[in-house]
Amino acid sequence: MPKILNPYTGKMQAVSMAVPYAGRKGSKRDSYCARSAKIGGSWKRNPKSKNLIQRRRWKCPYVFGELKISEYRR
Repeated sequence: MPKILNPYTGKMQAVSMAVPYAGRKGSKRDSYCARSAKIGGSWKRNPKSKNLIQRRRWKCPYVFGELKISEYRR
């Protein structure tokens, strides 16, 4: 499983769903961002949430209530 840098904690974290086109503009990114924004639970405020980390990797736009890096490092 690949590892990416968690921008909130500064540590490497294993994350599944490694795709070579993550973060590029296009319909795949748009649909992924739309799907992942609708996932329920407390992932928006959890810095170790894999959904939140993947949304950063795919460069998805901010969703209301989502944790920002500046909020985590206060």
